[in-house]
Amino acid sequence: MSNYIRIAGTPATGIVLLGDDGAVRSLGQVEPAGAWVQSPQAAGFVPGVAAFACLIGDGAGFVTAAHGTAIRYLSVLGQPNARWKDVASPPAGTGIAGLAGGPLEGYLLLAADGRLHRLDGGPGGGSNAWQACSAPPFSGKATLVAGNWQHGMLAVHDDGVAKLARSGTGDAWTALPAPPFAIEMVTGNFQDGFIACGEGQLYMLDTGAQPRWSRLAMPGFDLRALSGDPAHGVAAVLADSSGDGTLVAYALRPGKGPWSLALAPPARRA
Repeated sequence: MSNYIRIAGTPATGIVLLGDDGAVRSLGQVEPAGAWVQSPQAAGFVPGVAAFACLIGDGAGFVTAAHGTAIRYLSVLGQPNARWKDVASPPAGTGIAGLAGGPLEGYLLLAADGRLHRLDGGPGGGSNAWQACSAPPFSGKATLVAGNWQHGMLAVHDDGVAKLARSGTGDAWTALPAPPFAIEMVTGNFQDGFIACGEGQLYMLDTGAQPRWSRLAMPGFDLRALSGDPAHGVAAVLADSSGDGTLVAYALRPGKGPWSLALAPPARRA
């Protein structure tokens, strides 16, 4: 049975779950009676072995999974014959601490040492070499990344956040208002806004003309993983979820509507 540890997508577009054994399940229409479908298992997962893992994507198109030092993407969900495709391996000796973007637009990789690397996308799913990005404009090294290259990437540190855009002259950083708490998880993009969680608090980052942080009501449960944005809703995996029916909470309008705890994909059979 799968113990789901990561989530991608939004309630409006569909969500995808990643298990600690590489199992992948998705739900196109987020509602209690929705039908979960299974995709080919992501390779390289060893149950019971602790290793960094992440899942990114919009729940409707491409989804990318990273585990250890391998990065792979899937372009079709719910098709048993679909094949995961490899993305270029990170620079030698570089562990993965975070990943954002996608195979068409390219990726931003947060290395274990806090450095940032960029990989250009394209039809081949990002087959070029990783390139180092300039350091963000805050005192320490980045601890989290989110966003996309179309609208900009977000880099997070304990005492600051910043936007990274790419231009013909290279990296362009813009400092944003410092968060009023230590961020442990962040999800979203610069078009629809970000949702961040940490220290038992939930906040929204409005990325309009005057970026600002707004506190949201914290759900009455602990979060293991978070995905979504303020415009399309937020979904979360509960911290105490088990392989026999992982609970997924979601809010279609975070901060304005209640959280639902109705989702539970069936246990995976041997």
